[in-house]
Amino acid sequence: MDTKGLCRVEIKDADKGEVSAIFSTFDVIDSDWDVTKSGAFEDGATVPISAYGHTSWMGALPVGKGSIRTTAKEAILDGQFFMDTQAGRDTFLVVKELGELGQWSYGYDPVKYSYGEHEGRQVRFLEQLKVHEVAPVLLGAGVGTRTLGAKSAPMSFADEARAVLAAVTGLGDRAADVLAKRLEKGKGLGAESAGLLEQVQAEMKRLGDLLVAPEPDDDATELEREFLRMVARNLAKEKA
Repeated sequence: MDTKGLCRVEIKDADKGEVSAIFSTFDVIDSDWDVTKSGAFEDGATVPISAYGHTSWMGALPVGKGSIRTTAKEAILDGQFFMDTQAGRDTFLVVKELGELGQWSYGYDPVKYSYGEHEGRQVRFLEQLKVHEVAPVLLGAGVGTRTLGAKSAPMSFADEARAVLAAVTGLGDRAADVLAKRLEKGKGLGAESAGLLEQVQAEMKRLGDLLVAPEPDDDATELEREFLRMVARNLAKEKA
């Protein structure tokens, strides 16, 4: 699965969390040296809106859904955030406040593509794509992606901790699956993957060290205490 992105969003209805966002521009070379052709997207296809930065692939819940609409020059997501969920509301508010500073990206599989020359450069022409999700991101590969419009509440510390916990849990499951398949071939994890997992482990240990620190003083918020309790439960599960 590959990803690309752009930046332009329009808030359609703030109360309902409705947005329109351009997530692909046709016939231009993007940062991956790809040129997406008009007709590459299925007009009217419905897709989930992934958690920020495509983190739904790592276990975070989707924050909305929408449909793809195409013009002669662009692909647009007409979406609605799940405003009855905390993550949906928080992501919508961030998208709304960022405006044109925010970008959008999509996860896809290339169904049909070819190679050739465009504006004097060798590129890959994306002619047909299967889009799995669209997500707000800090920086995408596409050219000209943006929020066209949107119309609300910030993510709490506890919700952020839950999202991270879900991502770490998903990563653990994925790592176990990959390692099992590589062991069948007499191989272990690659050096880069092993190094990244060691960094994750080190961060988990750093969080665990907080649990043996003195009790938070009266100025600490209940959200901080809840986060520490959550980390403690997770570490206990890992040791079980």
